[in-house]
Amino acid sequence: MIGALMDYGALTAKVRALYGKRLRLADYERMAAARSEEELSELLRLHPAWSASAGALSGGVYIGRLELEQALWRQFRLDYEKLSHFIPRQDRALMAFPTLLQEQRVLLSVLRRLRSGRFSPLPPAILHSSLDMNRLAACTDFDGLCAAAQGTIYAPALRRLRPGPAEGLPDYTAAETLLRSVYFSHMYQVIHREYAGETRSVLLRSYGEEIDRLNLLHILRLKTYFPGQQDFLPVLFPFNYRLRPELIRSLCRAPDAAGVRELLRTTPYAPLLAAESLSELEDLCRREFCLFNRRQLTAGPASICTAVAYLNLKEMELHALIGLIESVKYGVPCDLTLPRLLGG
Repeated sequence: MIGALMDYGALTAKVRALYGKRLRLADYERMAAARSEEELSELLRLHPAWSASAGALSGGVYIGRLELEQALWRQFRLDYEKLSHFIPRQDRALMAFPTLLQEQRVLLSVLRRLRSGRFSPLPPAILHSSLDMNRLAACTDFDGLCAAAQGTIYAPALRRLRPGPAEGLPDYTAAETLLRSVYFSHMYQVIHREYAGETRSVLLRSYGEEIDRLNLLHILRLKTYFPGQQDFLPVLFPFNYRLRPELIRSLCRAPDAAGVRELLRTTPYAPLLAAESLSELEDLCRREFCLFNRRQLTAGPASICTAVAYLNLKEMELHALIGLIESVKYGVPCDLTLPRLLGG
C-alpha cells in the first residue's frame, strides 16, 4: 500500500483533478441547444476541460465540424501529455494504449479512403507514434499504407493482408478485425509481462469484459441481419474472459438471435438481456464500460489503473462531443444517452 502511494499517489491526484473538470449533463444540454458550431465552440472555450484547444479556434478562424473535432483530439493529446509526466517508467508500455488505438483508427480511416476513392483529412499528429503521417497523407495504394505503418505493431498484420496483383484492396471488415486483434494481443502481452496481483486482475478484467461484449455484439448482429451466416470466426476476436471457447461455439451454432439470448441467461452477461434491440445492447455495453472505469477512477486504490480509467472516460467524453457536434451541425435532436452516463 505504501509503495503504491509512493509510485502512484501524484498520478492519482492529477487524474482525479482532471476528472473533476469533466463535462456535466447541464454542460451537454447547453451545448446541445447551441444554434451553430460557432456558438458550440464558444461554450467549449469557456469550459475548463476543453478550453485550451477550443480557444485556438477563436479570432476569425473558420469553425466547422472538422475543425472542432481536430480541436477535441488536440485536447485529448494535451491531457495525455500532462499525465505522461507522472507515469512511472515501468508503466510506459501499458500507457501507450491511446497511441496504439489512434494509430489503428488512422490506418482504418486511410483504408476506407482508398476503398471509397474519396479524400478524408487525417487527424492531428499522434503523440509518440511510429506512423509516418506524411506517407499516409500521400499514399494512393495499399503498399503505401503498409510502408507508412512500418515500425508499428500493425505492420506484420498489414503485410499479411496485402492482396495479390489482381485482387484489389483487402476486405475492410477482415482488416478491422485483424488490426483490433493485434491491439488486444499486444496489450495482453504487456499486462502479463509487466503486472501481477490486483493490478493485473483489474487490467485483464477491463480488456476481457470489453472483448466478451464485442464478441456478443458481433454474434447477435450477424444472427439478426445475416441469419444464413455460418462462419463467425473472421469477425470474432480470438480471446475470451468469461465467455469460454465452448460457449462461444454454442452461441455461434444457435439457430437465431433468440437462441443466442437464451444461452446467455446462464452467463455473467445475463443482465445485458434487458436490452430489447441491438442499439439498446450497445448502450448497455457502453454503460458497463463507463461504470467499470468510473469505479476504478473514483474508488479504486492508487495504481496505474486509475490513469487507464481516466483516459478511457475522456475518450468516451470526446466521442459524446463529436456526436453532439454533428447534431448541432445538421440541426437534429441530440441523443443524450451517453452524456447522461458520463455527466453524473
